[in-house]
Amino acid sequence: MAEASGHEDFLWKKNSNYENNEITSVRQAVFSLLDKNPLLTAKPICKLLGLPYLRYRNYVNDLKFQWKSKYRSERGSKCSIHAWRGWCFVPSTLNRRVAIARGWVGTKARNRWLLWRDRLGRLMWFETGRVNLYVRKPANLGKAYQLVCNGFSFTGLITDIKVLEEILGRIRFKGAHYVFPTGKRLPTLMIDLFAKSNGIIIKVGDSSHPNAIEVVACYPDWAERNERLLEQLNDTLKHMFQPVMPKNIDKHVDYVA
Repeated sequence: MAEASGHEDFLWKKNSNYENNEITSVRQAVFSLLDKNPLLTAKPICKLLGLPYLRYRNYVNDLKFQWKSKYRSERGSKCSIHAWRGWCFVPSTLNRRVAIARGWVGTKARNRWLLWRDRLGRLMWFETGRVNLYVRKPANLGKAYQLVCNGFSFTGLITDIKVLEEILGRIRFKGAHYVFPTGKRLPTLMIDLFAKSNGIIIKVGDSSHPNAIEVVACYPDWAERNERLLEQLNDTLKHMFQPVMPKNIDKHVDYVA
């Protein structure tokens, strides 16, 4: 059943015991029930509204799909990502003096990191080759890729596409703020019980987002250090147990008998 006619809406309103007199159609009634309980399926909805299930199930399912397509009714399936942060590493052979001449800004910090800033966010380039990323809201991984390309590829610092692809493939997540709007003013509450162990802080009714639930997710520093130590250990073990080819062996020897 693609849609209910006005005559059927009139018959339903006349024969049903639905309490809300302001609702005059099946569509409004279904939307009203879903606003109260988003988990309702077609069968209980038809039962609550006094509709024949076999006749109205397809129509009610279609109405539920329409209800979900409304932004205010998606119940957290979409959120605004603020302050996305990450990091990557670039080759140490890149010329930092040329970078300053092409738009990068030198800083007075002791570790002499360079700054790149544009409409997408900013980059912090350290002498160790590490680059910290900050992507402005609304943030996503595509904007992080574009920000790195703006700072290194479009400035001519990296011209090899393979090198650029390797850098983009190693961009790692450091942290972000996920904001879930509720449409109502919430009481102030902060849960930081899992900040050190899992890097998660939940803020409710914060002054910056009084009508939303804010989840602050951060990749813990201890996890990043452990991951780096594990990579260094794997590289060391590979060099230790890598077989050494004898110098006098012919590389083109055919071992097939």
